[in-house]
Amino acid sequence: MTIKVLEFKREDWRDAAKTLRKIADDLDAGEHPECTVGALTLIGAKGEVTVFGFGLKCDDLQCLGAMRLGEQKLIDVLLDNGEG
Repeated sequence: MTIKVLEFKREDWRDAAKTLRKIADDLDAGEHPECTVGALTLIGAKGEVTVFGFGLKCDDLQCLGAMRLGEQKLIDVLLDNGEG
């Protein structure tokens, strides 16, 4: 499995809707592999949490796995940046 972390310029990723549209456009354009499992967590201004699972092979366990893989990838990126 290959994991790709996308980096958005600070001024570009603060607008959640714009960022999600860019990801969808990039998927449609073939810039990323076909999404078989995706998981998205949104946290609102008052702390409300909304979670979405999507993709051809999406189910509860696959989405949980995607979240955990994403968590580990972010930790790895943070640790790599801290050393360099």
